[in-house]
Amino acid sequence: MRSLLFALFCACITSAAAQQPGTQLGAAIVMGYGEIIAGQPAVDGTSAALRVFQQSETGWHLAATHVMPDIVQSDAFGFVMGLDGDLLAVSAFLQSDGHGAVYLFKRDESSGEWSQVRSINGSRTDARLGTSLDVKGGMLLAGAPGINSVLIAHRAGTHEQSTEWLSPENLAPGDRFGEAVAFDGERIYVGAPGRDSLAGAVYVFRSTDSGYEEETVLSATSHRGFGKALTVIESGNILVQAPGISYAEYRELGLERPQGGAGRRENRSLFELTRESSGTWIQSTVMDSLPDAALMRHYAFPLAANSEHFAIASPNDEKAIQLYTRDSAAKTWSHAADVGISTSEQALGQYLAMDGNNMAAVAPGAVFEQGAIVVFSINGGDIERTGRIALVEEVALEPSGRVDCEDGAALSFTCSNVDLLAFLPIDAIGGAPSTEMSDIWGWTDPVTGAEYALAGRTDGTSFVDISNPSAPIFVGDLPLTTGARPTYWRDIKVYKDHAFIVADATDDHGMQVFDLTRLRDVSEPPVVFEPLMTYDVVDNAHNIIINEETGYAFLVGAGGGGQSCGGALHMVNIQDPANPVFEGCTSREVAGGRGTHDAQCVTYRGPDTDYFGREICFNSNGTVLNIADVTDKKNPVTLFNASYPNVRYAHQGWLTDDHSFFYLNDEIDEIGGAVSNTRTLIWDVTDLDDPQLAREFLSDNTASDHNLYVRGNLMYQSNYGSGLRIFDISDVMNPVEVGFFDTVTAIPDAPGFIGSWSNYPYFESGSIVITSINEGLFVLKKREVDT
Repeated sequence: MRSLLFALFCACITSAAAQQPGTQLGAAIVMGYGEIIAGQPAVDGTSAALRVFQQSETGWHLAATHVMPDIVQSDAFGFVMGLDGDLLAVSAFLQSDGHGAVYLFKRDESSGEWSQVRSINGSRTDARLGTSLDVKGGMLLAGAPGINSVLIAHRAGTHEQSTEWLSPENLAPGDRFGEAVAFDGERIYVGAPGRDSLAGAVYVFRSTDSGYEEETVLSATSHRGFGKALTVIESGNILVQAPGISYAEYRELGLERPQGGAGRRENRSLFELTRESSGTWIQSTVMDSLPDAALMRHYAFPLAANSEHFAIASPNDEKAIQLYTRDSAAKTWSHAADVGISTSEQALGQYLAMDGNNMAAVAPGAVFEQGAIVVFSINGGDIERTGRIALVEEVALEPSGRVDCEDGAALSFTCSNVDLLAFLPIDAIGGAPSTEMSDIWGWTDPVTGAEYALAGRTDGTSFVDISNPSAPIFVGDLPLTTGARPTYWRDIKVYKDHAFIVADATDDHGMQVFDLTRLRDVSEPPVVFEPLMTYDVVDNAHNIIINEETGYAFLVGAGGGGQSCGGALHMVNIQDPANPVFEGCTSREVAGGRGTHDAQCVTYRGPDTDYFGREICFNSNGTVLNIADVTDKKNPVTLFNASYPNVRYAHQGWLTDDHSFFYLNDEIDEIGGAVSNTRTLIWDVTDLDDPQLAREFLSDNTASDHNLYVRGNLMYQSNYGSGLRIFDISDVMNPVEVGFFDTVTAIPDAPGFIGSWSNYPYFESGSIVITSINEGLFVLKKREVDT
């Protein structure tokens, strides 16, 4: 037994004077007493909190907010919770350099109000106390897998509380004993998914007069990660997940990982362990193939259960939540119903909770990524949606034609000197219920003069005719490559009337090539297209850059198989668009020791006469701006790797028309607090061998910046939550904002990954097309403004 220091206080925290909590609902939830309690971590300068929701005749409403003023974002407060009766446990498993902590709350029997009564701190750095929790009968279990231990707190939440540590002998570093815990009132179950080279195991302990003794250790043959998550059904009966192992864990073991996209696992199964009256444990398979989708933290699937039902979630999958019912006599499970996902409820099921026949599911991507809780009723084998909880009001998005910006708004979107020509929501341009928008480019038909938006989605590419910008036509859809998975990252560029399309973090997507002249001949839109061909020398890529003067494409951030070039430039001759030819890589050394995230490659016509007429790439490489001469594809040469203050992620940038200056955005410096406002780094590149950071320009906004483009004396920035921002750069060093259009207006313009992904400002008509992640396609036009 190890001693444990803990703090005790009984102040009701509803009266705490602190920062206001944010409006996000994206962490764990629990249900009981007709309440839903949601954890809310500290993010973006707001305080952590617990939100208590109660049901009335008019639906669910916020009954109380318990502010946690001393919690910081890195503590991971609110992602693991446990509830039993009037005792609530909430973990902050990364608090205090990974010691971890568990906060205990009790409900007052007379008032029904919750107050904090104790906090229990981890014993040493990297213990990660609270990685898992369970509460039952006044006893708390808190896993500390960093030290292969489980804390048991008897009479938790009372003055008589006593604690002991559970840690069997012969555990090895990395066994992660305590990553999952469960208690059925008689036995303690502990998952150790790292045991035996990540095969995993479940330890079962029974209560004796001298404490808890090990009863047995259970495992699953031919599986990895067994014991990653545990859920009690009833006494002597639990569900155990074996979701496989991550690619990082493959590297830890020195194993060759399976081919395929990120997130794929092998032998992902769900088991039921049942203790017979004889004491024998029976192991049966409930699901022999867990869904093939991006998994959650610790790679376990969200699961909630009672003695009659269990629900398992696969957020962003077509079947977001699957409901199973149990035949108690036969002790078997059968699939009963599914809950699909919709555009307005991204990542539905990231956390689940069940109380009798009621269930709640968190959709952290809902309501402009502020999150929502969807409530369901289970009746036999049916599941019915009965309510939804959100802290931010959602605006219904419908297709729209022209709406001028008047009095600072067009429809519900704030704006200045930029008019809305048209808006098409995601489902109007081929998106499925779970679809989000990605990158965008444009094409003008040289024969007809028609202008088209080429809009990337998580599941394909939309081709939209905007020749009449106030009445755009969705012409057709090019789905993602057969066998590939939907992904957040899809990028498109154009050369010789062909679109070249890549996707990242997906399976065997390659580079799609599509003949854009086919758009002329569509008489009954929309249609579903097939690519002209798919270039498969690389499996996937984060981005694509094309130098239209030389006829070369540069794939960057490639991975997942094929010739990835270490994530640096993968150079392809596309002069014959139907027959792309791989011609070489820039090495990671040439790229400054990093992969390339984005780039602009040009035939250089700037003031540095040493390189005039050569093919030069300006590469945003995460930690540096890399400038490389790629004229000789077999022997590319780095000219300079330029670093800058407070670097977080050098994301993307664009040259001025005279090739003298380069505007660079750092995607996450605002999120991390490295800068106070949206920052654009202005580089003087008149000497390519020695570029100079001329200025760090901070705008009046605080949103995260994403993609920017320059056309003449204007710079067009897609700055996520603040939408499109247009700057006059006639004075290169002193940009002046001359217009904006905010594609997300329900929340403040704060750092974060919502809103405008990218824009294309190069149409001769002056139309500007924008993709907004959860909204759709905007067609805009800037008014002429004196500066």
